[in-house]
Amino acid sequence: MYLIFFKKIILIVILSTSIFSQIPEKRIVAEWEPALGTMIRWPLGIPSSLVGELARDDVIYVLVETNNQQNQALNTFNNLGINLNNVIFIYTETYSHWTRDHGPQFIIGEEYWKVVNQRFNGYPEESGCQLSINNNQLDSGNNYEGRPILGLFRGWEEDDDTNLDFAAQMDWDVQNLPLYLTGGNFMTDGYGTGFSTELIVNENNLTESQFKDTVYEYLNIDTYHIFDNPNVSSIQHIDCLAKLVDSETIIIKQVSPSSPEYECIEDFANSFYSLNTINERPFEIHRILCPEINGGSWELNPVAAYTNSLILNNKVLVPQYGIPEDIQAIRVYEQAMPGYNVIGFNDNINNPWYSEDALHCRTMGVFDPSMMHIYHKSIRQNEILNNQSVELSAEIIDYGNLDTQFNSVTVHWKYSAEDGPFGQFLLTDEPGNIFRGSFPALNQNSGIDYFITATNSSGNSISHPINGWHSFITLEQIFGDVNADNDINVQDIILVVNIILNNLDFNQVADMNQDNEVNVYDIILIVNIILNR
Repeated sequence: MYLIFFKKIILIVILSTSIFSQIPEKRIVAEWEPALGTMIRWPLGIPSSLVGELARDDVIYVLVETNNQQNQALNTFNNLGINLNNVIFIYTETYSHWTRDHGPQFIIGEEYWKVVNQRFNGYPEESGCQLSINNNQLDSGNNYEGRPILGLFRGWEEDDDTNLDFAAQMDWDVQNLPLYLTGGNFMTDGYGTGFSTELIVNENNLTESQFKDTVYEYLNIDTYHIFDNPNVSSIQHIDCLAKLVDSETIIIKQVSPSSPEYECIEDFANSFYSLNTINERPFEIHRILCPEINGGSWELNPVAAYTNSLILNNKVLVPQYGIPEDIQAIRVYEQAMPGYNVIGFNDNINNPWYSEDALHCRTMGVFDPSMMHIYHKSIRQNEILNNQSVELSAEIIDYGNLDTQFNSVTVHWKYSAEDGPFGQFLLTDEPGNIFRGSFPALNQNSGIDYFITATNSSGNSISHPINGWHSFITLEQIFGDVNADNDINVQDIILVVNIILNNLDFNQVADMNQDNEVNVYDIILIVNIILNR
């Protein structure tokens, strides 16, 4: 009986360690991935201090219409002390400075790189959250223009060709998309999942199913979360409501309980608690308080748009409103993105930050088609089996050289309570660009900080996260050590087999996956710990 039992276990272990790629064949690039720089527009809609920061370490791609505009921009940038080697001008007609909305998304794959050219025709405003006063339901109605039009002779259609002109000047291919996909109402995790409010479906005059089918066909987005419009009346852009900062972490707007939209914003936030990430586990959710501000004349219930920030490589650029809550907003980002350089930016009198329009709306990342990419399922305490052998893995692709050999894939780690330095250990390579390894035995109930760095044969490197580190806390007890001898070995397997075959009461440490049941899967997990030492 025991021999047959163990043969089944070995077979299941082999199947459970089979390799499946988590990186889609083609995917929309996420905001936190390696960027060449940022697209902005002249005349500027952002403060000069922000322009200087964008161009400090990276390129700014400046949209201009004429040589005269380019010369004006050059004079201004030169007076600001901006490194002109980091400035590239893109000739195109533009009506607005909202490059986030009419600017490009990017599709990447093996030997594949395209600029998405979506349709753009302004800002439909739509009702959403409904109020009930004296038992009478109030609805804001629909108003097509959610941002003011500057004149009668020019319009949003001038922004519609921006991506075609940009792609042509960069010599990049174009993926035409027969949809309105306004950038401010689109987020992605970089692995085929999209997020928007329902306005994005409605403005295309499609059913939700038709919209999702089209997005999958053209952009390879196979999971799309559509949320109810949470504002009473607005352009309902998701980047003024939430901020994905990595594939499993999100910052969500919070308003005062006295706000007419409080319950609707909470319903929006609660929607994320029921979602799973690419790794089939809950999102790490942070809330950011957005107090009432003096918004634009067209805005209803305006609050600070702290989620309307820009991630640019190792920096996070956050709008500031000159109010005490600014500092708290910075701290939320520092907590959600430890190790990143979080920088606040005040607006200027000519182009203030609004509730539905701030820093993120006026900037658009331009990404590196030759980037390296690391997929990694970060460690969470509830998934740790044993402090003596905490395993981790990474899948790595070098889009610029698919045949590259990685010189090293290294885990840098330290106890959170220590200042450093970070210790190191190497991950070993397996077929399919998979790399695996285990931490050395870790202390119980201790915080751990770590990040992964891959270096290719050309000496180029990439880290996960791009900047900073992941953190987790080790267990207070050793799961799998059924006989409590401070070691996990065959004796523990035999004890668990006896528990299963004889239906015995069990200690919590035998329930490896904490599902309140001891079964064959718990044995598999113990076997994996022993085999992977």
